[in-house]
Amino acid sequence: MSADEIVDPADARSDQMRRVLLQVGVPILGVALVIAVIAAIGVHSYRVIRDGALSLTHDLLVSQQNYIAQEVGDYLSPASAGTVIARDLLEHGAQDVTGRIFNSYGGSMLRHVPQIHSFYLADADGHFALVERDPKGQGLETTELTGLGAGAQFVHQFRDAQDRPLRTESNPTGGFDPRTRPWYRGAVRSGQLYWSDPYLIAQTGQLIITASIAFQTLDGRHYVFAVNLSLNELTNFLDSLKIGQSGHALILDQDGHLLAGRHMVDVAKKAGWDPAKMVLDPGTYPILAQAFDVYRVEGYGPHTVRSGKRNFISIAAPLPVTARKWVLLLVAPESDFANFALADGRQNLVFSLLIVALAGVLGILLFRQGRRGDRLAEQLEQARAASGRESQALQAVAGYPNLFDPTDDALILTHGMAELSHARRVAIWRLMHDGGTLLCVDSYDSRQDAHSGGFELSRSQLESFFDAVAHGDAIHVADAAADARTASFHLLFMRAFGSRGLSLVPVQGASGPVGVITLEDAPRAVAASHFIAMSAGIVAARFSAQRYDAVAAAAAELASGERVGGPSAEEADHAFGSGFLVPPGGAVPVEGEAMPAGLFPAVAVMVITFSDLIVSARADPAKMMALVETLAVRLQDVAHRCGLYAIKMLGHRLVCVAGCSRTPDPGAAERMANAALAMREAALSVLAEADLEPVFRMGIDVGPVFGGLLGQEPRAFNIWGDAIGMAEMMAYGAPEIGTIQVTETVYHLLRQRFLFRERGSFFMPQAGVTRTYVLAGRR
Repeated sequence: MSADEIVDPADARSDQMRRVLLQVGVPILGVALVIAVIAAIGVHSYRVIRDGALSLTHDLLVSQQNYIAQEVGDYLSPASAGTVIARDLLEHGAQDVTGRIFNSYGGSMLRHVPQIHSFYLADADGHFALVERDPKGQGLETTELTGLGAGAQFVHQFRDAQDRPLRTESNPTGGFDPRTRPWYRGAVRSGQLYWSDPYLIAQTGQLIITASIAFQTLDGRHYVFAVNLSLNELTNFLDSLKIGQSGHALILDQDGHLLAGRHMVDVAKKAGWDPAKMVLDPGTYPILAQAFDVYRVEGYGPHTVRSGKRNFISIAAPLPVTARKWVLLLVAPESDFANFALADGRQNLVFSLLIVALAGVLGILLFRQGRRGDRLAEQLEQARAASGRESQALQAVAGYPNLFDPTDDALILTHGMAELSHARRVAIWRLMHDGGTLLCVDSYDSRQDAHSGGFELSRSQLESFFDAVAHGDAIHVADAAADARTASFHLLFMRAFGSRGLSLVPVQGASGPVGVITLEDAPRAVAASHFIAMSAGIVAARFSAQRYDAVAAAAAELASGERVGGPSAEEADHAFGSGFLVPPGGAVPVEGEAMPAGLFPAVAVMVITFSDLIVSARADPAKMMALVETLAVRLQDVAHRCGLYAIKMLGHRLVCVAGCSRTPDPGAAERMANAALAMREAALSVLAEADLEPVFRMGIDVGPVFGGLLGQEPRAFNIWGDAIGMAEMMAYGAPEIGTIQVTETVYHLLRQRFLFRERGSFFMPQAGVTRTYVLAGRR
């Protein structure tokens, strides 16, 4: 071998790598450097601006926090300072003026301090006095508990805004004792200013907190003075605050109970007006709940909370105005205070993207110039590869030894066309001499890797499709159901398999089309058109070679002594009437006619089950009866032609029998298989014409049965046995609608002349583990 003929594959690969680096690597590297520099500058600028914005945001929130804390302190000061002042006034006053001092002080405070709700005064003997605003007007209402025990009464006095009396009312106390109330007990127990837990007044929707203090007057009597503050005014104040654009402020206690904030009425209703259940609900306050959890972990101070794709700034601060520790929680989106930083960042990003786009365009131009040659080379390589695959397929077909043998199925043709065109299913159809029937010679399902055949289509069912085949032109349709030429073919043959696209390639004979090749869902049908056209020519030659003398074939069959085309002599002699339990014209059995009785060793039984859709009461009964009548006539005609012994329709089941004789009939199973294929096509045709889905399943078995005449005159002939039960189980257990499932016995009898697909092993009652098969068609 000369040195020029030696090729080093490693050297070719290194040249390709250098070419790729020059054509692709250099432009990409240049664009990447530009992007990296711009990105670094942009990130640095964004961080500097963002840090400044966040620092300013923290300062603003701290100022807001101090302002709110001061306002809350001012809000609660009438209770904290006013309670002490009232105590000093009351404990140094004379006993006979204690009530007037209490009413005067309470009335003055209620007129000038809006957040105060009411005042209480109770002594150790159970006496009680109340001053509050009149809920119906601008005046005041004073209430005094008079009497003790069951006769105790509340006496209410109403006064107008000028303190003039209006009316007096009284009502029973209902066993009210101020000494049992938490505000009284807490003040007596603590000995100093006591703050109660908040509680709700459901009638007015007021959330109340009470500050109480105990004292002793000069005459030695013990009193408790209490101020009730409404937290609703505090809620209104927090609602009026503007924290950024969408910030929130809440006041909570250490346990997470909500005291003031937004949506307080909704929270109270959800909690059933129970303050103990008014907690921070993540459903109502998702960000605030997360911020409160951060506070409980990290304590007071500013924190950053992230929810989704947004950052929030939160500040938790104490409110040491009351004895109970309250927490002020502020939350605001970071974007509310850093919009200018984001706008500046977006502007920088736009400028950066423009520069990157320009650099990218330059890189793309360089890359395009470099890759154009490689792309053309790849297309040439793909064309050579497709040509190579087509050549290999042609060589495989040409090398098939029995390609033109009419007795050989030549399954390689449909297999090769499906492989090259990526078709889901490829079928070869032969146009019979009458021009009104298409016979499926071979159908290959690429997904199941299975061949089938024996289907027949008539012109009466597919007029437009037959016209398209007779015209002899190739057709490629993306949706066969939407094309008038192929819609009927899709309805009858394709819809059950779920395919949509259809390609038709005519098979041309000496005097015109002699058949057609159908490819379903074949995306590469056009690319493989040369191979498909050559395959169509081979199919035409095979059709020409497959002509034979029907009379000579029948004579040879009779000479061989086999009877597979009709019933046995014994079965024909004992046929029930015309051989049908659904006879045409309503024929009945002839009285005195000899009938078979006893055990029949090898009877072929087929059961066809139809779903209730056919006899559904939702449709027009007349139309349904006409449909069932048409179906019965078509199936009865098939039974006549295939030489069956009897058929009987029982509700939504059809039972067919062949080989009902005392000696085994070797042709019964084949007659039943032929009848099954023909009945399936007939049922598909009838249901397709009625625009119904194929709603039937079929099962076949061969085995012994018992039979004989039963009952009084007119006596009825009946058969029963394992073969009938197995055939029914095959029908009900068929894997798909429109399929024919057979037992292992039928498979062994017919596997030389029919195509089957194995389903697997199954447990059958009374039969044990057995194998079942699906009858696909004739070989």
